[in-house]
Amino acid sequence: MQDLSALFAQATQHCTQFADLLDQEHQVLLDQDMDALDALTKAKAPLIAALIADEQALSAQCEKLGKPASHSLTDFIGNLNAPELVAQHADFLTAAERCQNGNLRNARLIRHSQHINSRLLDLLRNQGEASQNVYDRQGNASRSASGRSISRA
Repeated sequence: MQDLSALFAQATQHCTQFADLLDQEHQVLLDQDMDALDALTKAKAPLIAALIADEQALSAQCEKLGKPASHSLTDFIGNLNAPELVAQHADFLTAAERCQNGNLRNARLIRHSQHINSRLLDLLRNQGEASQNVYDRQGNASRSASGRSISRA
């Protein structure tokens, strides 16, 4: 049990560190600071490896303690009658959820930025609906009337 307790403490610490990096990444994405983003990406890599190792160590330790494959980790920990371990597991789940939420938040921000940049590139390339027929092939203003109202332009 002591080994499992230490593994949960370590995994929780790694999750907390990773969530802190995700919070920093969020601000860097908002600031559009690519140098800082690159540094954070490099800082996240060892933590991701540590979290994978934590997951493998936790699985191995639970298997060693006789966890059936059909039981969830939460059920198994609850059946061990160790309140301190239950509390550590809950702390771990809270930290893991914080990581998941931060990762989803940053992914949404990245997708939004990609969409905006894609639309801007389309406009620059004269491929978007808003810019169709504004310029001809020589780069001169198109002579044809657009037929769109000012509100649609």
